[in-house]
Amino acid sequence: MRVALLGFGGVGRALARLLLAKRDDAPFLVTAILTRSHGWWVDASGIDLAGALSRSELPSRGASPAIGDLPCDVVVEITTLDARTAQPALGHVRAALRARKHVVTANKGPIARAYRELRGLAAANGRLLRFEATLSDCLPVFTLRRAALPLAEIRALRGIVSSTTNHILSAAARGVSFSDALAEAQRLGIAEADPSNDLEGHDAAAKATILANVLMDADIRMEDVRRAPIDEAAARDATLAARDGARVRPIVEIRRAAGAVSASTGPRRLDPLDPLYAVDGWSMALELDTDLAGKVVVQLHDPHVEQVAYAVLTDLLEIAGY
Repeated sequence: MRVALLGFGGVGRALARLLLAKRDDAPFLVTAILTRSHGWWVDASGIDLAGALSRSELPSRGASPAIGDLPCDVVVEITTLDARTAQPALGHVRAALRARKHVVTANKGPIARAYRELRGLAAANGRLLRFEATLSDCLPVFTLRRAALPLAEIRALRGIVSSTTNHILSAAARGVSFSDALAEAQRLGIAEADPSNDLEGHDAAAKATILANVLMDADIRMEDVRRAPIDEAAARDATLAARDGARVRPIVEIRRAAGAVSASTGPRRLDPLDPLYAVDGWSMALELDTDLAGKVVVQLHDPHVEQVAYAVLTDLLEIAGY
């Protein structure tokens, strides 16, 4: 199966390393790599991934080929995130599906902003759209839904879906200052230089929108999600809660009531019996409240960029029929 990579930053390079390590088991041939600032490389017979990883610049410069002209079966969309506008990723996904190519994306913007449209476009063209990495690295949520909960109704969702804000509140409980915890997240490359998307809840709102629309068949927008910031006040609350044996966590909550779905995100105080209480540091988790399977909780412990790449690979494997 021929694969085109749109973007070759941290996730793209981690995916390339993973494909090289698993080349005897993963039936994929990378035939195109397109970047915004570092050139592009197209070779229908297959790109030398080891060579691509050794380069800071790809061999071709100037305008890259149109997505529809790429010699590939699957487009992997991993360009720079803009969750608020979803561009240019949304345009890339639309173009790939219209060209009758499968799509895997780690970019939450298109799924948060246009899931129903893209789902319809994929179905109309007989192609698959997969996006496991958009939520919480490789936390198995959408795969879990398809494989283990196909007939269950998901009535509510609750979880920790931001490594950055969970780390900040976890550190505050240990007496670390808000600014020091944020600086560590930025030093490790987990938080952006401008952390407002995480701290103001825009990133969590995008993820809440995806969860509601994909898993509960809602039709909400990011702007419909009620947001409370993770700020100095939330960090102080986390410090005080720890003295009482409680914890403050950045929680996304989605519920259906009277036929309508509502979503919110912000700091919440949890007692020790709460299943999310022990989800500490960089870790993330999601609780699904279902009619048939009861409450199901999944957790991902201390993820890194390699786990995002693995989520992309699992989507590729599903498309390939594994």
